[in-house]
Amino acid sequence: MLKSAAKSVAIVFLFLLIWPGPGFLLADGHLEFNFHYSYWTLNLVRPLVEKMVSDVLEDDLKDRFLQQIQADYPTLVESGYRQQVKFDAPGHNFGFELRYYPGGRGGAFSLGLAVEQTTMKISFPQVEASLDLTDLNLNQAAHFTAQASGEFLTKPLSFHLSMRWEFMPSKVISPYLTIGAGVSTSRSFFNSRYRYEYSGTLVLPDSSTEPYSEADSKTLRQIKDERLAEGKDFPLNFMPILQLNLGLRARLSRTLNLVLDGGIFNGLLVRGGLSFRV
Repeated sequence: MLKSAAKSVAIVFLFLLIWPGPGFLLADGHLEFNFHYSYWTLNLVRPLVEKMVSDVLEDDLKDRFLQQIQADYPTLVESGYRQQVKFDAPGHNFGFELRYYPGGRGGAFSLGLAVEQTTMKISFPQVEASLDLTDLNLNQAAHFTAQASGEFLTKPLSFHLSMRWEFMPSKVISPYLTIGAGVSTSRSFFNSRYRYEYSGTLVLPDSSTEPYSEADSKTLRQIKDERLAEGKDFPLNFMPILQLNLGLRARLSRTLNLVLDGGIFNGLLVRGGLSFRV
Protein backbone atom coordinates (compact mmCIF):
# COMPACT_ATOMS: atom_id res chain seq x y z
CA MET A 1 0.00 0.00 0.00
CA LEU A 2 2.89 2.37 0.77
CA LYS A 3 4.42 1.98 -2.68
CA SER A 4 1.03 2.14 -4.37
CA ALA A 5 -0.03 5.38 -2.61
CA ALA A 6 3.32 7.06 -3.24
CA LYS A 7 3.32 6.02 -6.90
CA SER A 8 -0.24 7.25 -7.51
CA VAL A 9 0.35 10.68 -6.00
CA ALA A 10 3.72 11.06 -7.74
CA ILE A 11 2.22 10.20 -11.17
CA VAL A 12 -0.50 12.84 -10.78
CA PHE A 13 2.07 15.41 -9.64
CA LEU A 14 4.44 14.73 -12.51
CA PHE A 15 1.59 14.82 -15.04
CA LEU A 16 0.56 18.26 -13.81
CA LEU A 17 4.16 19.44 -13.98
CA ILE A 18 4.79 18.46 -17.58
CA TRP A 19 1.36 19.31 -19.02
CA PRO A 20 0.94 20.53 -21.76
CA GLY A 21 4.53 19.58 -22.66
CA PRO A 22 8.14 19.38 -21.42
CA GLY A 23 8.75 23.02 -22.32
CA PHE A 24 6.18 24.06 -19.73
CA LEU A 25 8.32 22.61 -16.94
CA LEU A 26 11.62 23.90 -18.20
CA ALA A 27 10.70 27.39 -19.39
CA ASP A 28 10.08 29.58 -16.33
CA GLY A 29 9.16 27.20 -13.51
CA HIS A 30 10.78 27.24 -10.10
CA LEU A 31 10.99 24.56 -7.45
CA GLU A 32 10.67 25.14 -3.71
CA PHE A 33 11.60 22.77 -0.89
CA ASN A 34 9.81 23.14 2.44
CA PHE A 35 10.41 21.65 5.89
CA HIS A 36 7.69 22.21 8.48
CA TYR A 37 6.50 21.34 11.98
CA SER A 38 2.91 21.64 13.19
CA TYR A 39 0.75 21.42 16.28
CA TRP A 40 -2.42 19.36 15.76
CA THR A 41 -5.52 19.32 17.96
CA LEU A 42 -9.28 18.87 18.13
CA ASN A 43 -9.57 20.79 21.39
CA LEU A 44 -10.73 24.00 19.69
CA VAL A 45 -13.94 22.20 18.74
CA ARG A 46 -14.13 20.37 22.07
CA PRO A 47 -17.92 20.74 22.67
CA LEU A 48 -18.77 19.10 19.34
CA VAL A 49 -16.15 16.33 19.49
CA GLU A 50 -16.72 15.66 23.19
CA LYS A 51 -20.40 14.96 22.51
CA MET A 52 -19.51 12.58 19.68
CA VAL A 53 -16.92 10.76 21.81
CA SER A 54 -19.38 10.57 24.70
CA ASP A 55 -22.04 8.98 22.48
CA VAL A 56 -19.59 6.36 21.20
CA LEU A 57 -18.34 5.59 24.71
CA GLU A 58 -21.87 5.27 26.06
CA ASP A 59 -22.60 2.42 23.66
CA ASP A 60 -19.22 0.76 24.10
CA LEU A 61 -18.69 1.06 27.87
CA LYS A 62 -22.29 0.35 28.86
CA ASP A 63 -22.27 -2.86 26.80
CA ARG A 64 -19.03 -3.94 28.48
CA PHE A 65 -20.41 -3.22 31.95
CA LEU A 66 -23.60 -5.18 31.25
CA GLN A 67 -21.74 -8.10 29.67
CA GLN A 68 -19.54 -8.54 32.74
CA ILE A 69 -22.33 -8.09 35.28
CA GLN A 70 -24.87 -10.29 33.50
CA ALA A 71 -22.32 -13.10 33.24
CA ASP A 72 -22.66 -13.33 37.05
CA TYR A 73 -26.20 -11.98 37.51
CA PRO A 74 -28.25 -12.70 34.36
CA THR A 75 -31.48 -11.34 35.91
CA LEU A 76 -30.06 -7.81 36.24
CA VAL A 77 -31.11 -5.55 33.36
CA GLU A 78 -30.41 -1.90 32.59
CA SER A 79 -32.88 0.71 33.84
CA GLY A 80 -30.78 3.86 33.39
CA TYR A 81 -27.31 5.11 32.45
CA ARG A 82 -25.38 8.37 32.95
CA GLN A 83 -21.80 9.38 32.28
CA GLN A 84 -19.47 12.38 32.27
CA VAL A 85 -16.49 12.47 29.90
CA LYS A 86 -13.35 14.61 29.92
CA PHE A 87 -11.81 14.89 26.47
CA ASP A 88 -8.37 15.80 25.14
CA ALA A 89 -6.92 15.58 21.63
CA PRO A 90 -3.28 16.71 21.32
CA GLY A 91 -0.91 15.90 18.49
CA HIS A 92 1.85 17.10 16.21
CA ASN A 93 3.06 16.82 12.65
CA PHE A 94 6.23 17.25 10.64
CA GLY A 95 6.95 16.83 6.98
CA PHE A 96 8.75 17.67 3.77
CA GLU A 97 7.15 19.30 0.75
CA LEU A 98 8.21 19.95 -2.85
CA ARG A 99 6.37 22.80 -4.59
CA TYR A 100 6.47 23.76 -8.25
CA TYR A 101 5.67 27.31 -9.47
CA PRO A 102 4.85 27.07 -13.20
CA GLY A 103 4.78 30.88 -13.49
CA GLY A 104 8.35 31.27 -12.26
CA ARG A 105 9.73 33.17 -9.30
CA GLY A 106 6.92 35.70 -9.32
CA GLY A 107 4.14 33.19 -9.89
CA ALA A 108 1.13 33.10 -7.61
CA PHE A 109 0.06 29.49 -8.21
CA SER A 110 1.95 26.37 -7.19
CA LEU A 111 1.50 22.61 -6.96
CA GLY A 112 2.82 20.71 -3.96
CA LEU A 113 3.72 17.12 -3.18
CA ALA A 114 4.33 16.37 0.51
CA VAL A 115 5.19 13.51 2.81
CA GLU A 116 3.71 13.97 6.29
CA GLN A 117 4.18 12.16 9.59
CA THR A 118 1.37 13.02 12.01
CA THR A 119 0.55 11.96 15.55
CA MET A 120 -3.15 12.23 16.43
CA LYS A 121 -4.35 11.24 19.90
CA ILE A 122 -7.99 11.31 20.95
CA SER A 123 -8.10 10.58 24.66
CA PHE A 124 -10.69 10.47 27.41
CA PRO A 125 -8.55 10.64 30.58
CA GLN A 126 -11.53 10.52 32.93
CA VAL A 127 -14.96 8.97 32.46
CA GLU A 128 -17.42 8.74 35.35
CA ALA A 129 -20.21 6.26 34.65
CA SER A 130 -23.32 5.29 36.59
CA LEU A 131 -25.50 2.33 35.58
CA ASP A 132 -28.90 1.65 37.17
CA LEU A 133 -30.11 -1.96 37.13
CA THR A 134 -33.24 -3.87 38.05
CA ASP A 135 -33.48 -7.49 39.15
CA LEU A 136 -36.24 -9.06 37.03
CA ASN A 137 -37.01 -11.76 39.63
CA LEU A 138 -37.03 -9.58 42.73
CA ASN A 139 -38.10 -6.30 41.07
CA GLN A 140 -35.44 -4.59 43.18
CA ALA A 141 -32.81 -2.04 42.20
CA ALA A 142 -29.05 -2.49 41.90
CA HIS A 143 -26.44 0.10 41.00
CA PHE A 144 -23.02 0.10 39.33
CA THR A 145 -20.53 3.01 39.34
CA ALA A 146 -17.24 3.02 37.45
CA GLN A 147 -14.21 5.13 36.59
CA ALA A 148 -12.82 4.63 33.09
CA SER A 149 -10.15 6.04 30.80
CA GLY A 150 -8.74 5.37 27.37
CA GLU A 151 -7.39 6.72 24.10
CA PHE A 152 -7.20 6.23 20.37
CA LEU A 153 -3.69 6.85 19.01
CA THR A 154 -2.82 6.97 15.32
CA LYS A 155 0.41 7.98 13.59
CA PRO A 156 -0.39 8.11 9.88
CA LEU A 157 2.42 8.42 7.34
CA SER A 158 0.69 10.13 4.42
CA PHE A 159 1.25 11.51 0.92
CA HIS A 160 -0.41 14.78 -0.12
CA LEU A 161 -1.12 16.68 -3.31
CA SER A 162 -2.04 20.36 -2.88
CA MET A 163 -2.65 23.60 -4.76
CA ARG A 164 -1.62 26.99 -3.34
CA TRP A 165 -2.46 30.53 -4.36
CA GLU A 166 -0.44 33.53 -3.12
CA PHE A 167 -2.40 36.77 -3.19
CA MET A 168 0.59 39.16 -3.34
CA PRO A 169 3.49 37.07 -4.65
CA SER A 170 5.73 40.08 -5.42
CA LYS A 171 5.52 41.45 -1.87
CA VAL A 172 7.83 40.65 1.04
CA ILE A 173 4.83 39.31 2.97
CA SER A 174 2.07 37.53 1.08
CA PRO A 175 -1.05 35.74 2.35
CA TYR A 176 -1.91 32.43 0.69
CA LEU A 177 -4.55 29.72 0.50
CA THR A 178 -3.76 26.00 0.28
CA ILE A 179 -6.23 23.28 -0.70
CA GLY A 180 -5.16 19.66 -0.75
CA ALA A 181 -5.83 16.04 0.09
CA GLY A 182 -3.79 13.04 1.08
CA VAL A 183 -3.92 9.34 1.93
CA SER A 184 -2.09 7.46 4.65
CA THR A 185 -0.29 4.21 4.09
CA SER A 186 -2.28 1.12 4.95
CA ARG A 187 0.34 -0.06 7.43
CA SER A 188 0.39 3.15 9.48
CA PHE A 189 -3.42 3.23 9.48
CA PHE A 190 -3.84 -0.32 10.78
CA ASN A 191 -1.13 0.21 13.42
CA SER A 192 -3.46 2.72 15.09
CA ARG A 193 -4.32 1.56 18.61
CA TYR A 194 -7.41 1.77 20.81
CA ARG A 195 -6.93 1.33 24.58
CA TYR A 196 -9.36 1.45 27.50
CA GLU A 197 -9.58 0.45 31.16
CA TYR A 198 -12.17 0.72 33.89
CA SER A 199 -12.91 -0.36 37.44
CA GLY A 200 -16.21 -0.18 39.29
CA THR A 201 -18.40 -1.46 42.09
CA LEU A 202 -21.75 -3.20 41.82
CA VAL A 203 -24.17 -2.66 44.73
CA LEU A 204 -26.70 -5.53 44.76
CA PRO A 205 -30.30 -5.37 46.06
CA ASP A 206 -29.22 -6.84 49.41
CA SER A 207 -26.58 -4.03 49.73
CA SER A 208 -23.67 -6.39 49.21
CA THR A 209 -20.98 -5.21 46.78
CA GLU A 210 -18.83 -6.76 44.10
CA PRO A 211 -15.89 -5.18 42.24
CA TYR A 212 -15.46 -5.35 38.47
CA SER A 213 -12.61 -4.23 36.22
CA GLU A 214 -11.39 -4.69 32.66
CA ALA A 215 -8.60 -3.38 30.42
CA ASP A 216 -7.76 -4.01 26.80
CA SER A 217 -5.67 -2.64 23.93
CA LYS A 218 -6.15 -3.44 20.26
CA THR A 219 -4.82 -2.24 16.93
CA LEU A 220 -7.14 -1.36 14.08
CA ARG A 221 -5.88 -4.44 12.28
CA GLN A 222 -7.06 -6.63 15.17
CA ILE A 223 -10.42 -4.84 15.24
CA LYS A 224 -10.77 -5.31 11.47
CA ASP A 225 -9.96 -9.03 11.70
CA GLU A 226 -12.54 -9.47 14.47
CA ARG A 227 -15.24 -7.68 12.47
CA LEU A 228 -14.52 -9.71 9.35
CA ALA A 229 -14.65 -12.93 11.37
CA GLU A 230 -18.11 -11.88 12.61
CA GLY A 231 -19.27 -11.27 9.05
CA LYS A 232 -19.18 -7.47 9.40
CA ASP A 233 -17.46 -5.10 7.01
CA PHE A 234 -14.57 -2.68 7.59
CA PRO A 235 -14.86 -0.03 4.87
CA LEU A 236 -11.47 1.74 5.06
CA ASN A 237 -7.93 0.49 4.44
CA PHE A 238 -6.27 3.90 4.78
CA MET A 239 -6.93 7.30 6.34
CA PRO A 240 -8.06 10.05 3.95
CA ILE A 241 -6.85 13.52 4.97
CA LEU A 242 -8.35 16.83 3.86
CA GLN A 243 -6.28 20.01 3.99
CA LEU A 244 -7.43 23.65 3.89
CA ASN A 245 -4.93 26.25 5.16
CA LEU A 246 -4.66 30.01 5.27
CA GLY A 247 -1.18 31.40 5.86
CA LEU A 248 1.50 34.03 5.41
CA ARG A 249 4.74 33.77 3.45
CA ALA A 250 7.55 36.12 4.53
CA ARG A 251 10.55 36.53 2.20
CA LEU A 252 13.79 36.45 4.20
CA SER A 253 16.06 36.43 1.14
CA ARG A 254 15.86 35.64 -2.56
CA THR A 255 15.96 31.91 -1.84
CA LEU A 256 14.67 31.62 1.75
CA ASN A 257 11.07 32.08 2.94
CA LEU A 258 9.33 31.68 6.28
CA VAL A 259 5.77 30.30 6.20
CA LEU A 260 3.17 30.33 8.96
CA ASP A 261 -0.34 28.99 8.51
CA GLY A 262 -3.30 27.35 10.16
CA GLY A 263 -6.36 25.46 9.09
CA ILE A 264 -7.95 22.04 8.66
CA PHE A 265 -5.94 18.81 8.57
CA ASN A 266 -8.44 16.17 9.80
CA GLY A 267 -8.57 18.43 12.82
CA LEU A 268 -7.08 21.86 13.44
CA LEU A 269 -3.43 22.51 12.67
CA VAL A 270 -1.01 25.40 13.22
CA ARG A 271 2.20 25.15 11.15
CA GLY A 272 5.52 26.86 10.74
CA GLY A 273 8.27 26.11 8.25
CA LEU A 274 11.16 27.21 6.09
CA SER A 275 11.10 27.14 2.29
CA PHE A 276 14.09 27.15 -0.05
CA ARG A 277 13.46 28.36 -3.61
CA VAL A 278 15.77 27.19 -6.41
